[in-house]
Amino acid sequence: MENSLTLKELGIGNLFKQKEYAKLMSANAISRFGDSLDAVAYAWMVYILTGSKILMGALFAVNFIPNILFSFFSGVFADRFSKKRTVVICDIGRGTVVCITAILLSINLLRPWHLFLFTILNSTFETFSSPARSSMIPSLIPKNLFLTASSFSTSVSSFAELLGAGVAGGVIALLGVSGAILIDSVTFFISALLISLIKLHEGIEDDEKSEKQDYISDFKEGFKFVTSNKLLLVSIFLAAITNFSFAPLNVLAPVYVKDILNYGPEGLSYTGVGLSLGMILGGLIVSQVGSKFKKSTIIVTGFSSIGVCYTLLSLPGLVTFFTIKPIYFSIFIFFLIGFFIPLSTAPSQTYIMENTPKNMLGRVSAFAGMIVLCTIPIGSFLTGIISEYISIPIIFISMGTLITGVAVSILLDKDFRSA
Repeated sequence: MENSLTLKELGIGNLFKQKEYAKLMSANAISRFGDSLDAVAYAWMVYILTGSKILMGALFAVNFIPNILFSFFSGVFADRFSKKRTVVICDIGRGTVVCITAILLSINLLRPWHLFLFTILNSTFETFSSPARSSMIPSLIPKNLFLTASSFSTSVSSFAELLGAGVAGGVIALLGVSGAILIDSVTFFISALLISLIKLHEGIEDDEKSEKQDYISDFKEGFKFVTSNKLLLVSIFLAAITNFSFAPLNVLAPVYVKDILNYGPEGLSYTGVGLSLGMILGGLIVSQVGSKFKKSTIIVTGFSSIGVCYTLLSLPGLVTFFTIKPIYFSIFIFFLIGFFIPLSTAPSQTYIMENTPKNMLGRVSAFAGMIVLCTIPIGSFLTGIISEYISIPIIFISMGTLITGVAVSILLDKDFRSA
């Protein structure tokens, strides 16, 4: 009876009673729907507009430069100033940039240099929005719901992405690429409106404390906290390696779908649907039973499994005969990758929320995000170069093996295993 009560208290149903948190999740879901719709349209637009793998890699790399340059500042900024106001302003800014992109594309004035400029602007807004948005959560829900919230938010976002990816092909066929991108801009404005309606107490005491310290001291405090937590450090390292390894898949997705799977933009949509379905199921399972296992066990299982699945994506490019169509096989593998993503991310996100003082959440989230994301531009830039000389299947095998190898080797650390 006691266990049943505990599960009920920790279950998803109790999250729906948190009205302000529901507003945040709704805003996130709407924004993710637009992003997913835009991702298919944007990736195809870049491929057609540039026609260069090197430029595609460079553009993808540029997307993460603002995070590397401004993460130190954005984390402290999130702890010092109104988190809600920061998110609202950034959502409006992103919506405006995406809207301009859609307009220029629709009148045939969009050029490659526009893509680089708009990508930098959009990424800068996201760099400031992300730590502020994530550090709002502990103020909206009780501590015993942190793991449930982390994994459930993954499922909600994935469901929104599923809808976006599912309708992307139809929207592009009906409204064109520019129409799909314009819809994404509208979702940012809706998200900003919902965030503005959240009732959030942002701790006067925390603000007063922040004002007494300079930015360097604030950053050092956040850095010291991160480096003193073994589970957090290892999780960040694994995520950084995974992001580096997944850069080829992100950069070369249109090429993989077009040249290896022999599909058009709808192929990107189908694989996106598979990924989202997996993330929904994985997130729901972690939210319900994740508390029964050690966080370290869940994390290593997630990362190592992702690596194995990544390797399997190479098969359509290596095997000349398939009992099923290559696109169906790839959709299934993307589903498996999606399933294991919440296992690799939710425990570390929960750990941050459970163990980080509220007045440090912005700094810790930003620092972790900077380390995790800084490997992406490196991987993206290298992808643009090596893909001219090495086949996509070989690249996928190499990167998948790297992820699995690093994840399994982490198990040799006794301190991590006990976490």
